[in-house]
Amino acid sequence: MPDRVVVIGGGFVGQLVQLAHPAARVLDWRKEAPIDHMETRIGPQYLWEPIPGSVFDQSFPVTTLVDGTKPTPEKILAYKKKIGKENDGGDWGLQFQYRSIGWYSQLPKPRVEYDQMVMAIDIVSKRLKMKGSVDIPYDVLVSTIPMPAMLDLLSKGLPFPQMDSKVAGISFKMDPIYMRIEASNDSEEDGMLMNYLTAPHVPWYRVTLTGGRLFFESLTNQKDCKRIYPGKIHPHPHNETIIKDLQSFDIFCYGRFATWRPDELAHQTWKEIEKGTWRT
Repeated sequence: MPDRVVVIGGGFVGQLVQLAHPAARVLDWRKEAPIDHMETRIGPQYLWEPIPGSVFDQSFPVTTLVDGTKPTPEKILAYKKKIGKENDGGDWGLQFQYRSIGWYSQLPKPRVEYDQMVMAIDIVSKRLKMKGSVDIPYDVLVSTIPMPAMLDLLSKGLPFPQMDSKVAGISFKMDPIYMRIEASNDSEEDGMLMNYLTAPHVPWYRVTLTGGRLFFESLTNQKDCKRIYPGKIHPHPHNETIIKDLQSFDIFCYGRFATWRPDELAHQTWKEIEKGTWRT
């Protein structure tokens, strides 16, 4: 295995990399650790499969509805049209299972270095240019941050023009999510109820009931909402080529935002990390 593995991004995926490679150095731009840094069940977020090596795993029932009723192909298409993703492909039947099982996995306490902002990446000398501190050398670099942000950090003059997010006029399309959380007297016991909404005039596209709280999600800014970025991402024609080109420089991308794969799930990310060629 390489001696110096450095990870950009100390969120859930960055912690997964450290779980697979304990010696990895994980950097995060935030000043300090968030309260939910080990949480994998935050509102409508949950795992489809448990993560091996977790310190705690718990399953729970998930019910998925569209407009309050069991999903049908017609209703699912109406929802996809509402959010502008009717042509994005993916396994809609898998995403909209009426009854399924979700998982909550608590990861071991990570060793994330906070207040570490990467300003640029020199891929030739394999060094990270840091804000307010000395350069950090690496043998293997792992990115868990959104692909366009990663590309903007790379040194200019690369031999692959598609790796420049501003070249050829092809932008990375994304729709920030706006979330409002409210207390609820209803309860799904220890489960989760997700209701997708198709009506164009309703600002919310999904309402989730779990843990005595309701989570409202919209693609337009609503009152008392928290902005989640990048939110919903759309396919990019060069993302897979970019991933392969970066690997030739010993840079590996993991997580749906880093790979820019809209349908990638956490357990799939974990399997990609486990079989990563950089770990041999």
